[in-house]
Amino acid sequence: MDIVVDFADCDPARIVFYPRYFEWFDRATERMFRSRGMPWAQLFPQYRMAGVALVDASASFRGPSRFGDQIMLESWVGEWRSKVFVVEHRIHNNGNIVVEGREVRVWGLRDPNDPDGMKAGVIPPEIIARFQD
Repeated sequence: MDIVVDFADCDPARIVFYPRYFEWFDRATERMFRSRGMPWAQLFPQYRMAGVALVDASASFRGPSRFGDQIMLESWVGEWRSKVFVVEHRIHNNGNIVVEGREVRVWGLRDPNDPDGMKAGVIPPEIIARFQD
């Protein structure tokens, strides 16, 4: 995902305000599914999903990105578990890796005992297969 850093993405020093990276990670995860023919707007009702709940997120900041920079975010699923998947992210700025991030997400199904709730479900094998290149 290519991103041009806007002024609104920055702190007063014109360096990307760190929560923006987590917003970009979230957006990239959704786009990753869409690029494999599984837009969440269709996937969620098809599999009775409540969402892909984020249960852990982290980032390592190795260098800055600033107002006006053109950065590139690459994302991939690094690990599939029974009910959880791990998304890895890297942000490149001018040929350098400036941020590495990680999200742990639960395959969240609607809880039949609680209409407003969610419970972890087993990730269907056909979903994982779409990510096998």
